[in-house]
Amino acid sequence: MRILTAIVAPPHLSVSGAARAAERLSLELTRSCDVTVASMMPASAWDRSLVHVPVRTWLPAALRCPGLPNRARTPFYRSDIPELIQPRKFDLVHIHNPMPAMEMNRIAAACRRAGVPYVVSTHGFQEIDSGPAVYGFGPVRRLLWDRLVYRPVARATAAADAVLLLSDADRRVVRRMGSVGCQQFVVPNGVEAPRPQTEDVVSSVMSKFGVSERPAAGITCMFLANHTPNKGLPVLFAALASLTIPFLLIVAGERRQGVNYAGFESALRHGQRAIFTGRLLDEEVTALMRRSDIFVFPSLADTLPLVVQEALAAGLPVIASAVGGIPRQIDRTCGLLVPPGDAKALARAVRTLADNRAALRAMSAAARRRALALPHWRGCADLALDAYRTVLEGRASRRRTTARKAPGAASEPTVEVAS
Repeated sequence: MRILTAIVAPPHLSVSGAARAAERLSLELTRSCDVTVASMMPASAWDRSLVHVPVRTWLPAALRCPGLPNRARTPFYRSDIPELIQPRKFDLVHIHNPMPAMEMNRIAAACRRAGVPYVVSTHGFQEIDSGPAVYGFGPVRRLLWDRLVYRPVARATAAADAVLLLSDADRRVVRRMGSVGCQQFVVPNGVEAPRPQTEDVVSSVMSKFGVSERPAAGITCMFLANHTPNKGLPVLFAALASLTIPFLLIVAGERRQGVNYAGFESALRHGQRAIFTGRLLDEEVTALMRRSDIFVFPSLADTLPLVVQEALAAGLPVIASAVGGIPRQIDRTCGLLVPPGDAKALARAVRTLADNRAALRAMSAAARRRALALPHWRGCADLALDAYRTVLEGRASRRRTTARKAPGAASEPTVEVAS
């Protein structure tokens, strides 16, 4: 079975949870399929153990001026992924991530023209659905979002051979997009245990970011995500700025215009400190998670964030917003859920764990147990493979039915779906 993994993402991003999940799933699928990855992400973000084809991306000439913010460019990125999709070159295309939405739709349209079946994973669908509310758009921006983002994603999804839901929470969103009769399969993100690290590696990471040994007093919180508005970083700043207890906040991810980092730092009290790491290597993420007490993820809209599962695997209790699939990732034994955008509730949750070290230790052990209970990548790949086979067998069956109805007509060769 020949699979093309098409990763749709703005090429100015250096890291993406959806892209990482797509590559991790693809890597596991190579045990059973011939998998090729075509990613709009820069080459530095690729998993080198996978077969990648070079992808060219570009913007219309009018949008190449240096002063234009990336958020204005994002919907208009193009790629040559549609040109890779030709009859009999791939048996199936798996599209991951919905932004830039018009490019996702172009890839889907190329599949339909070539007669190649395609499936769509719901990475980012909650954010697409909630975008206008999360970003506080007025009427004009709501209209632009509908035309440039929501409708292209909806068209691509409604015409897909199958939708691979990250969780049951996505069914409502997919149904609103018009995908009523389309086959649906739940194929979540997987989880894996963090790799062992030597003391030298851990010490090097701690020294690089100026992190000392865990203090006797105070609590260490970690946040890791793109600093886009939907991830709720300003909510986290407001919550922690209201606390009087000592804390260390580790904010991972690249800084973004429009976030008031300096204002938050200036509001810190004695015994409170914030570290902004920028982009992290995998080994740095692992070391900093192990140094932290809790993982804080106040997202305003999310589907099934991979980073939450990585935090659980590292033994971190999670305080997160009750949005999308997050309530399916954590429970009361290993984390706390708060309403999205509620800085006061978030502050109370942090204070609750900071004041009860025994509960924090119990939740840390429960986080590891929870991670073991979540689907692992091997099982997720098996679910995806079952979905692929169902789609291809359905196509073959329809071709046979059509051939029987038209005696003498040449039928297309069927696709071998056995692993």
